[in-house]
Amino acid sequence: MTEQPTREFGRADQLDAALGLDQIVGPKLASIIVFAANIEYHLERAIWVLERIDPKGIRPETDARPITELITMLEKHVASVTDGAVHSMLENWYRAARSGFIIRHNIAHGVSFRMESALVFSRNPRWHGEVRKRDFGDLWCEPHVLDMLRDSFATLLRIVATIAKDDTLIAEIASPPALHAVREARSILGELADRFYNPSFEKY
Repeated sequence: MTEQPTREFGRADQLDAALGLDQIVGPKLASIIVFAANIEYHLERAIWVLERIDPKGIRPETDARPITELITMLEKHVASVTDGAVHSMLENWYRAARSGFIIRHNIAHGVSFRMESALVFSRNPRWHGEVRKRDFGDLWCEPHVLDMLRDSFATLLRIVATIAKDDTLIAEIASPPALHAVREARSILGELADRFYNPSFEKY
């Protein structure tokens, strides 16, 4: 049987092996990307719930907004929240999400290569001495780092997807386990999004 032309020419398995995109790293990266996409979807609907927006028959102000603007819209809402636990949860959520999407963009828009045994993503590198408008960002894909990212993105997704349900009382969402988890997610994502992060530094 004749090989499919793209399979014969592209040799995807060979590229995976060359980059270090193996059976451990690949699924973890896939989870992060899928969780991030779902967070973006549910965040718009959570804003509708929090701001009491009925989108039926109108183009809501959230339409076609990039994720950074949706996070800013949530931040503005948080300023008016008086319940202490809810305020803490939402503030930590949007700060964690802001860092998290820097990491997501590093993965989705960065050039990838192998550094020793690790797959590395580098976004907006300046390898040729060029000046760039956007900041540099990178991610070293050690399995334990990807596990922390997956758990952090999963935490953000569970919270925002629950808020997006109209029949859910937000005060019930802000439970002690949720508050502890979102605080840790903010810490992890904030550190890993930092362009001066040292991957050899073990904190968690």
